[in-house]
Parts: sequence; structure tokens; C-alpha cells
Amino acid sequence: MIVREPIGVVAAVLPWNFPLLMLAWKIGPALAAGCSMVVKPAEQTSLTALRIAELAMEAGVPRGVLNIVTGTGAEVGEALGLHMDVDMATFTGSTATGRRFLRYAADSNLKKVVLECGGKNPCIVLEDAEDLDIVASQVVTAAFWNMGENCSAGSRLIVHEAIKDELLERIKAHARDWRTGDPLNPANHLGALIDQNHFAKVSAYLEQGKEEGKTLLLG
Repeated sequence: MIVREPIGVVAAVLPWNFPLLMLAWKIGPALAAGCSMVVKPAEQTSLTALRIAELAMEAGVPRGVLNIVTGTGAEVGEALGLHMDVDMATFTGSTATGRRFLRYAADSNLKKVVLECGGKNPCIVLEDAEDLDIVASQVVTAAFWNMGENCSAGSRLIVHEAIKDELLERIKAHARDWRTGDPLNPANHLGALIDQNHFAKVSAYLEQGKEEGKTLLLG
């Protein structure tokens, strides 16, 4: 006999790259199953979660069923992960922080944990690829869409040596078309990164490549 019932209190810890989408993905199933929730939005992108909570109240969601607690991971995320009254934690973000939530569960009440952690995603291009221009366009889009700030971004290119040089030239040509500027201007493909800390992290990869003797192809 299978009995489906709400698990209890669900803690949801959100990333900053898709704040409204990730919120909807997590609260929809949990609330539909009859659970109550405590949601910690990323400190960089809290306003959408707070607005959804206001709309939920207007829609008649009972008080205490959907709760938003803002703050940093150290202040709020860890407290939720260790809380004895939280029955399940769902986290989207870095692999390092995902490991912490598994430890939090082990150190508290063995709460269930659902993780969506960072990826390292390859684009693989074989020698018989028919249209390298289309491939190059897709490679650039996979790498830079949403400023590259998503866990499924193409972060590695594995390509057959017979077509490597031609493909790289086409990739450079497509990458030059991605203008950077005001993201509200449809002529621009790229806006700013989320904050100074993330900018420093991304820039550090370029510096690391230079130190390792790698070739900088563009920019």
C-alpha cells in the first residue's frame, strides 16, 4: 500500500540566477502536497520572493504556510539545514554548499535533502558535424546565455582535432556579435554579472588560464 502524504515543513534555499523560476519550482510541488514552507531567497535577489509571499496572502494561502526569511547562507541557510523542525531541505546552488546540507541533515534530524548543484557541462563536436556555423552559434549561446550564470551553461568544448581550428574561428566570430550593455536594451546580449564577488570569480579563471600558459582567443 502506498500512502502519499505531506512530509511536513520544507525549507527551500534559492540561488540568485533564476530567482522567480526557482522559487516557483520549489513552492509549487511542496504547497500542492500540503506542506508548509520556509524559503530563503538569495541575498542578492530577495524582492521577487517577498512579492510572491504578498500575492500568496492575497490569494488566501493561510498565515504560516509560506514563509520568507531573508539573509545570508551563514545566518539563515545553515540554521534551516540544522533545524530539528524542518523535515526536508531543498537547495539549488554550488556543490560545496550542497555538501554542507548533507552534513546539516546528518548532524540534526536526518531530514530529507534534495540538491541541484553546479555542473561542468561539455559540448562535444565530432569530425562529421555537418554545419560548423550552427555548432559555433550553439556553443556560444550555451556558454554565454544569461551571462553564463546558470548551472547548465556549456563550460567545456571537446572537439575533434580535424575541425578544431575552423570551429574556433567561427566561435570567435559569433562571440563578437554578443554585445555587452544595458540588459533592457534588446540590441544587447549581455548585461552585468550579479555582483563584484562573482565578477572577481569569473575574472580569476582568465588569470588562471594565463598563469597556466593557455592561449586567450578573444577579449
